[in-house]
Amino acid sequence: MVNNKELIKPLLTFPDTDNFYFVQILQRKKDHKGTTLGGSNNNSRLIKAYYITSVDKLEAHWEEMVKLSEIFNARISINLNPRSFEKAAFALLVKVANQMHNRDFYSIKQAYDSVCGEYHAELDKRWIVDIDKEDIEHIQHICDYITLQHEKQKEHEKVSRYKIWATLPTKSGFHIITNPFNIEHWSKDFPGIEIHKNNPTNLYIP
Repeated sequence: MVNNKELIKPLLTFPDTDNFYFVQILQRKKDHKGTTLGGSNNNSRLIKAYYITSVDKLEAHWEEMVKLSEIFNARISINLNPRSFEKAAFALLVKVANQMHNRDFYSIKQAYDSVCGEYHAELDKRWIVDIDKEDIEHIQHICDYITLQHEKQKEHEKVSRYKIWATLPTKSGFHIITNPFNIEHWSKDFPGIEIHKNNPTNLYIP
């Protein structure tokens, strides 16, 4: 079991009422080998989505989230790039119009959750560096590398907000939560270690 709620709560900021964090309870095919997730050919199935507008809102839904997670053997994930209700609404208009043009009326019911997964508010971008168990021994070196890149960015761009926000446990390693950094030489220096620029991290794994 992985429970990152208390580690993630300090990372959540709500500068105004337009911003929210997109939380999903996802049943993943790799956690249900030999099944088709209710007939779906996808790699995951959405059990329920939440639009978190405050830490109190997260706490209010937490018991329900965990219960659903355990019933369906599904993970609770959160994207730490905040979303904008305004941007999501305009993106929804475009997506639904395209679906209607393509006569894909069946998928319209999933359109809002789809745009929430794709578009973020771009207030304070956060990336995930995905460390698997075979690379855990290098995690301090990786953090030092990222910090050095942040220091270079601070000096060049005259900003001070670049930093590593947290290191969160996963089922098989860690997610380093960090502001963007220069990745020009990343694949050569750290082959096989993936960077996700708009992916969710784990809030809870049963």
